[in-house]
Formats: sequence, structure tokens, C-alpha cells
Amino acid sequence: MLVTPERNRRNRRDAFVVTILMAVTSGIGGWFFPPALIVLGLCPFVFWRLRRQCLRRLAVITRPFPEHWERILRSHVAFFRALDDSEKERFRQLMKVFLDEVRITGIQTDVDDTIRVLVAASAVIPIFGFHDWEYHRLSEVLIYPTSFDDAFQMNGQPNENIVGMAGLEHLSGMVILSKPALLAGFENQSSKDNVGVHEFAHVVEKEETDYGLPQEVPWEVVKHWIQYVARELARPPKNRSHINPYAYTNEHEFFAVLAAYFFKSPDVLLKQDPALYRMLQDMFHQNTNDLLRLVPKPRRRYGRNAPCPCGSGKKYKMCCLLNGERTPDFGVVV
Repeated sequence: MLVTPERNRRNRRDAFVVTILMAVTSGIGGWFFPPALIVLGLCPFVFWRLRRQCLRRLAVITRPFPEHWERILRSHVAFFRALDDSEKERFRQLMKVFLDEVRITGIQTDVDDTIRVLVAASAVIPIFGFHDWEYHRLSEVLIYPTSFDDAFQMNGQPNENIVGMAGLEHLSGMVILSKPALLAGFENQSSKDNVGVHEFAHVVEKEETDYGLPQEVPWEVVKHWIQYVARELARPPKNRSHINPYAYTNEHEFFAVLAAYFFKSPDVLLKQDPALYRMLQDMFHQNTNDLLRLVPKPRRRYGRNAPCPCGSGKKYKMCCLLNGERTPDFGVVV
């Protein structure tokens, strides 16, 4: 998504070559059929059209990164805090381009800057190790106020247990995320789940046509991954108790679940299955265990009557404090 100087030069050269060829062809054709000379007038438009995305992204990258976005990243996203200064700057640039090109729409709920930043971070994290990545088919992210069912309905029924979905069929080009689940994925450090990263891992897979892995992944790694997944799916889930049984639904869910583990709890994954961790490291071109190992968890203070940080809409005392399981990650009660 980023425009490097070399990429800008290549785009300018290609646009110039196409425009010159178009002008020459029009000129030659006009010699025999004068109305063809009209095409010459389209040459500036064609040049601009070929340069438009590159020029827009260059402009976006040069914009200042909002200070409140920075605070949200440092407060919520451990991956960002672990990066060095140059990597943090690249993360910011990728975020700016993503938020400029992908709509984030609330469905019966508000979308504030925290949600926008966490959606963008979810999109950037799994592709951060790739140098030439594009979300070509993604146009919009829908934010739901609760979980939903397989018909995308929110009626408060027990079967509404879906918290994220990457576009299928008529929803192609979209990602749907539950707001509470998105927030909890970044807040609850004791959990291995991150619905944002999970769903964007699906998008990464859907963007590719060859075996569902980016072209930057070496063929040997792709081959080993295909063989590994085939073996794993042939085993009952009890043989891998540290992996969520949902991963065994199919090869696509296996990839997304393991991607979330790799970026959320790499230490657990490395301890339980070093070979699998190294395979994911080779696929994503990142060493998340080393990256996240020394990152301190932020300690924030929440009042008993304050809105719960998981995004449920309930008071803290009636939600995560009552459950107790997330309190150590969220901070102390005041």
C-alpha cells in the first residue's frame, strides 16, 4: 500500500509509456482515419488516471499522523508499542493509507476514532512483514454493536454468536466485526483471540489465488503449510488441546485462528509447537515472539461505574469486574 520512491518512478514511467504509445497509435491511425485523432485529447486523462492512486497515496503519507490516533495505538496495540521508531513510522503510514481507502461504517452503533484505529491496526498487523501488499478487493468494514447470527441479524437470540466475518459471496469486499469483540481482542491480553486480526487474516487469504498465501511467501513454506494443515485436519481436535477447536472447521479457519495466535500469544504457540511457530514466522515474515516478549502491558485505572473497556456498553462493575477474568489486564479498580 505504500508508495516508495522507486515505486513512484516506476508508476510514472509506465504511465508515460502507455500515454506515448496511445498518442503514437492515435497519430498513425489519424493519418488514415482522421476521426481517430480525437483519442489524442484523451492522453492527459489516461496519464492522470494511471497516476491517480499513486499520487493520492503520496499525499496521504505526507499528512501528519493525528496525535489522538497515536495515543490510541500506544494505549491499545502492543504490537505497535514493540516496534522501533522506523517501524512505527511505517505502521502509521500503512494505517493512513488504509483509512483513506477503506470505509468503516457503524450499523446501529457509532464508530469513533478508537474503533477506526483498531480496525486499521488489525489490517496492518498481519501484512506488516510484506513489502508489496494490497487489499485490492476490500472496500468497507461494517461494525456491529453486538454479535450476530449467520443471517447478519441482531435480535438478542442465543444463536447470535458470530463476532466477525470476512466477505463471502454477496458480501465480497467487506469485513464485519462486532465492536465489543474488536475492543476485547486488544484489551484482553490473557486471551489468544483477536477477532480483528482473525478476520483480516481471512482477507489476506482471499486476496490470493494460489494456495491462499501471498506471493512473497516462498514456495517451500507454502508446500509445508499445505501438508501440515492436511495432517492436522485429519486429527481430532483433542490432539491439539492448545488450539481452539474452531480452527478445525476447515483449512481457512485453521489459518485465521493460528494467525491470531501468532500475533496475540506467540509465546504460547512457540512453547506448544515450535515447528508450527517457525512455519508461521516464515509465512508472515515476522518474529512476533521476540517482538512482543519485552513489551510491558499498560496499566490503566477504571472506575467501578465507568463504561467497561471491553466495549459491552455495561458498567465495569457489572461486566468484566464481575466476571473477574479480565480485570488483571484492564487495570485496577478505583
